[in-house]
Amino acid sequence: MAAKLAKLRQLKALQAEAQRRESERLRKIDVFGLLGYVPTPKQQTFHDASEFDVLFGGSAGGGKTVSLITEGIRACVRHPGIRVGAFRRTYGELKESLLAELSNFGYASALGASWNGTEYELRFPNGSLLMFRYAESVKDASRRQGGQYQLLIFDERTLTPPDVCSFLESRLRSGRSDIPVLGIRSGTNPGGPGHGAVKLRYIQPTNYGQDVVRDDRGRTVRFISSKLSDNPHVNPEYAADLKALPEKLRAAFLDGNWDVFAGMLFPELKRDRHVLEPMPLPASWKRYNGLDWGFSAPWAVLWGAVDEDGRVWIYREIYRRGVGEADQAKEILAAEAPGENVAVRFADDAMWATRGDAKPISAVYADHGVHLTAAGKGAGSRVTGWQRVRSYLAEKPACPHHRALGWETCPGLHLFSTVTELYRELSDLPHATKGDPEDADTTADDHSCDSLRYLLTNLGTGPEFLLLDIPTTAQSETLLTPLGSGATYRAPEPADDNAWWLDDDGGPQPGGTVQAP
Repeated sequence: MAAKLAKLRQLKALQAEAQRRESERLRKIDVFGLLGYVPTPKQQTFHDASEFDVLFGGSAGGGKTVSLITEGIRACVRHPGIRVGAFRRTYGELKESLLAELSNFGYASALGASWNGTEYELRFPNGSLLMFRYAESVKDASRRQGGQYQLLIFDERTLTPPDVCSFLESRLRSGRSDIPVLGIRSGTNPGGPGHGAVKLRYIQPTNYGQDVVRDDRGRTVRFISSKLSDNPHVNPEYAADLKALPEKLRAAFLDGNWDVFAGMLFPELKRDRHVLEPMPLPASWKRYNGLDWGFSAPWAVLWGAVDEDGRVWIYREIYRRGVGEADQAKEILAAEAPGENVAVRFADDAMWATRGDAKPISAVYADHGVHLTAAGKGAGSRVTGWQRVRSYLAEKPACPHHRALGWETCPGLHLFSTVTELYRELSDLPHATKGDPEDADTTADDHSCDSLRYLLTNLGTGPEFLLLDIPTTAQSETLLTPLGSGATYRAPEPADDNAWWLDDDGGPQPGGTVQAP
């Protein structure tokens, strides 16, 4: 028995040594040479990167897609038995990018690989597998729930919704000690529903590629900037076409500018115009909330003060996940200063919906001292809301603060520098690519933006729509009730002596109905 065990141990040792030698041999194979691929210096920087999560991004024509496909092939050759998943948003995009590049390399036949056109899989003699898949939604991605990958490749990552990428990343694992988890390799241009998430994950933390950082799991993250000029193989006609693009398209595809991109919903947003450092605000200014409920998705609350000329100053925010509705109400009250009086809290209509035996969320809020007013969402209200946001972003005669700085005009919306999530979402929110082109892309982060939309839509566009002397009791839930799409509002009946609105001549009138312009 002892002799058999010794022989078994000897056999395992020989197998391990054979695997080690084979791995060493494979590492010395000139994969790129056999493919006929000569990386540019910037592409070589990408291939040499040892970090877990690497984004190769910026302008069009930088050679990102070819770098991704050759990186996947090299990983399959060097690591026997590895599984690589290469993703695009749709099959059509996959066919025109990664699969087209694979075809240019003869489906890696020089390396002994065989192509299965039915399954869209490239198989290697050492058992490695390079799988090409599309994932436009979490439902698409969930088809891969039982699978596992040791390397994930995302081509044009910003076009894929962030939650899809996150789900697929949860499939990164290995069930064998001899097969390493290599990580994530992505390529993309600025713009698209994932622009904000990519910018937040790769661009800003690394100081636009100057630094390597660690994420909250301790994994190294790197951004390698791609420029058209980095690729000497680009023909002059292609470069000329990019230079002739409209300004925002040119900024994204030629310059690789992550701060301006094609399809921005609010290109008029400017940090040097709309953002200012916190300052004391007059106690006489009415305060309002805009609130978008969420639990798994972010819960977003904004506090806005309205000055004498109808400008809105957003001075506080909450942006959290995983907070129950009772605790949400408590956190709202805890965030407010002693004596701070919030006149009306405009909230997502969904908070009044019943969910089985549970109380409506608005009722739970009320039980804890936070009384809400429905924002009045309806057909077309999203587009109307974005138009209202845009009207507040526009320049108006300067407020006293900015006049003192020598400004002749300033925006109708001022953001304190502490409301970082709202600024991030506003600056990164893209237009919809499906449905109404005037709407925002619903797969992008828009939680704080929705809160702002609820707030501004219900305030109207100027001081004539402000409520005066609004009581702080539960009856404030009905002080301003939207009718229809948010264009018409009903104030309380005249019997309520505390509620007034200003008519077109500037005179106070109790109750009634107000028609927004």
